Formats: sequence, structure tokens, C-alpha cells
Amino acid sequence: MTPPKMQLTYVTDTYCIWCWAFGDALREFARRNEERLSVEVLPAGMLVGERVVPVGEKPRVLEGAGRVTELTGAQFGEGFREAVQDGKTVLDSTVSAVAFWAAMEQAPERALDIAHALQKAWYVDGADLHQPEALANVARELGLNVEQFLDAVADPAMLAQAENGFERRKTLPVKGYPTLLVHMPDGPKRIGGATATPEKLEADFEAVLRGEEIADEE
Repeated sequence: MTPPKMQLTYVTDTYCIWCWAFGDALREFARRNEERLSVEVLPAGMLVGERVVPVGEKPRVLEGAGRVTELTGAQFGEGFREAVQDGKTVLDSTVSAVAFWAAMEQAPERALDIAHALQKAWYVDGADLHQPEALANVARELGLNVEQFLDAVADPAMLAQAENGFERRKTLPVKGYPTLLVHMPDGPKRIGGATATPEKLEADFEAVLRGEEIADEE
């Protein structure tokens, strides 16, 4: 009998720059362990309420992107740089979370791909996810039915799903983003961190399975 898969929860946000840097390592780790891991993605709601502002009101965004590239190798597109310099795009985690859950309606097994596509829309293309055409482009990249996806985005049930996810995040041991949690009998355990490699994630995962505590990444 095949043993049940271990459950992981990835707490992330479309507008979390370190999550963009972490995404490739996580997806590779998940690919290598697809026979024994099931990864759930939970949009965190990092930018909601008073934190929803135009990107131009956020300090040193491009400087921060340069630092992320220096430390992780993550790349940012010209569209992103132009959008930051223009400063008008409003970053709203509720909008991106609604899009995530709407895409999950069609492709529930592709949560990591959906999260990546939404982040790529911003960090490479500089797309404004308030715009239907930007959302349509995300759907096309994922191979989804565009009309069905846009209808789901407009469904109030997707907003409720997003807000429920934000509330659930508050019940988890999340200190920041990205957070990757392994669900163990005695509760969820954090592994990895923003600069973790697939190998580091593998080592942390095996350590957690042995009952060892993982030190928080600096």
C-alpha cells in the first residue's frame, strides 16, 4: 500500500518579492518529491486594508529587487521596472488572491503554477491585475478557459474564499513570507526560507521527519 502523502502548506502572496525569489526552489523541491508530498498554496493577504496603495508610494522597490537578485539570482522584467517607475499600479492582495482561487476552480492540482503565473505577471510583465486583459493573459499562460476564469473572478464566492484564506493564515505559525509548513502530528513545522535551495528544503524536510527542530532562517 502506498503511504499517504505528507501535507505541506505554502503561505505566500503575489506581491511578496521574496516569494518570487523562492518560487523556483519550491517548485523544484515539490517536483522531486511529488510521490510523497502534497503542497497546498495559501494566499496570505499581505497587502490589504490600509496597505493597499499605488506602488509609487512604496519606498525603494527597485533597490529591493536588486538586492533580491544579488542574494538569490531571481530576475525581474522590464515591464515590472516600468510599472514601478510609473508608480500608478495599485497592489492589492485581495485582487490577486481572488484570481488565484478563480484559477484553482479549473486547475486545483496546479496551485504552485498558478501562484507562479500571478507573480510573473507582476514581477516580469508589470501587469495590473485589476485589468481584465492582464488576468486573461494569466489564464492563457496557464492554458485555462479565459471566459470561465473571468466569470469566476467576478463570482462573490471567490472573494469569500480569499478572505477565508486570510483568516486561516492567522491561525498558522507564520512570521513572514514565504512560509512553508510541514503538517506533523504535533502541529505544523516551518522549513526553508526565502533564500533556501531545493537541497536545503530537502534537508529541512528530512530533519522534520526525524523530529528535529529547524532553526529559523536569518
